[in-house]
Amino acid sequence: MFGYVRTDDPYLYKKDDVLYGAVYCGLCKSIGKLCGQIARFGLTYDVAFLSVLLHNLADTDVKIKKQRCAAHWFKRRNIAVPDNISEQMAAVNVILCYYKAVDDRADTGKKNLKSAVFSKGYRRAVKKYPQFGKAVEKCYLSLSALEKNECPSPDMAADPFSVLAAEIAREVLGGKFDENVKDIFYFLGKWIYLLDALDDFDKDRKSGNYNVFALAYPDAHDGKQLLRLHRDEVFGFFNSAFFRLKKGYENAKFYFNKDLAENVLIRGIPKRTDAVAKKYLTD
Repeated sequence: MFGYVRTDDPYLYKKDDVLYGAVYCGLCKSIGKLCGQIARFGLTYDVAFLSVLLHNLADTDVKIKKQRCAAHWFKRRNIAVPDNISEQMAAVNVILCYYKAVDDRADTGKKNLKSAVFSKGYRRAVKKYPQFGKAVEKCYLSLSALEKNECPSPDMAADPFSVLAAEIAREVLGGKFDENVKDIFYFLGKWIYLLDALDDFDKDRKSGNYNVFALAYPDAHDGKQLLRLHRDEVFGFFNSAFFRLKKGYENAKFYFNKDLAENVLIRGIPKRTDAVAKKYLTD
C-alpha cells in the first residue's frame, strides 16, 4: 500500500518541490540514525508527505540546511534537519515496511529477504516508539481477520488501515489533533487501501489472494469487467472518501503555506485514482 500518495507535478511549485525533497532526505537520515543504515532503503515519498503535513498541522517549522549525504557526497543538498516529528515518522516508515514484508510473505507463502532486512530496524523502532508498533500490529491483525473471513465490504475492509492513519496523526499531534485532522488521515488511509485493491484486482484474481472488490463483485472476472459492470459503485467509494478528506482539509487549521498539501490531497488524489482506473478502461 505504498506509492499512491503523489504530487501533481505540472502544478507543483518549485518551493514545494524543494521542501518535499528536503523532508525526504531528512527522513532518510532520521531512519539511519534511529533504525540503522539498511532500513533507509524502505523510505517512501508517502511517509515523507505525511511528515510535511504533520509538521504543518503541528505548527513545527521544517528547518532546511545544505548538507552532504552518503548517496550524494560530492554535492550538498537541501536536507531537513531531523526533529521529533521526523524521527517518529522514520519509525513509522520502518515499522510499516516490516509488516508489509511479513504480509507479502504470508500472501505468497514464500520466504523473502525483506522482512529479514527490516527486522533489526523494526526492533529498534518499536523499542523507542512502542505505541506505533502496537498500532500497526493491531491494524494488520484486524486486516488478517477480515481477509480470513473473506469480508466483502470495502468500507469494513478499509477501516483498519484508515484507523491506523488517524492514530498515527493523533499520536504525533497530541492536542492539535481534532475531528478535521482525523477526517484527513482516516479518509486518506481509506483511499490508499481501496486504490491498492483496485490496482491489484487482476493480480489478486489470478493468484487467489484476498481482494475486497473481487469479493464485493464476484461477477467481475477482471478489472475491465469490474469497471464496465460496476463503475459507478466502485467510484462511489473513492468519491465518498475524497469528499470527506477534502472537507477535513478545508476546515483544518494549517499553520504554514499549504500549497504542497493542496497539490497532493486535492489535485494528486483524483489524478492518481483516474490513472489506476485508466488501465482497465482502455482497450
